[in-house]
Amino acid sequence: MKRRLLIAFALLLTPNLAARAQNLPAPPLYQPYRVALGIVGNPKALGVQAEARFLKNFGARLAGTQVFTYERQKEFGGGAIGLLTYYVPLKNKRIEPAVGIGGVYSLYHWDVGYDRGNLSDFNIGGGAGVNLRFSHDFRLGLNVLAANSFETNYVEGSMRIVRRKLLVMPLLSFDILL
Repeated sequence: MKRRLLIAFALLLTPNLAARAQNLPAPPLYQPYRVALGIVGNPKALGVQAEARFLKNFGARLAGTQVFTYERQKEFGGGAIGLLTYYVPLKNKRIEPAVGIGGVYSLYHWDVGYDRGNLSDFNIGGGAGVNLRFSHDFRLGLNVLAANSFETNYVEGSMRIVRRKLLVMPLLSFDILL
């Protein structure tokens, strides 16, 4: 008996909820943007990014980061990535998924006390992510960048690249849309 009353009550409410849902205002139509500037970060890195759209669904993204996970006091590293980016079109204009491929530059400054130097590397990388537009001028994003990175070790009196590894770096982003 109780179950029948609940089903009857649900059936009475269903048309009312559907009518209310049809009367909700449409989500705002966001103005298209050509340039975005922002910050990216995670617990190990912090950086800036810039994006330019040259077609409706294609653009270029540049990001530069500083990495904070080094054990020695005077060591530091950073990187830059440039991606040719495709923005997947969706009906919901609040959500902007994107995928990209491009080049990655890495810099590692090492210092073992009695010796120091720089290692730099240029390689291929890519990324994917989704941005959430919450106003005409701002968006938040969750991106994952992947690169053919390297590991180093002190060999033959100098720091050298000893092997390659896949670096996967999730990043949060906050952008101002211009």
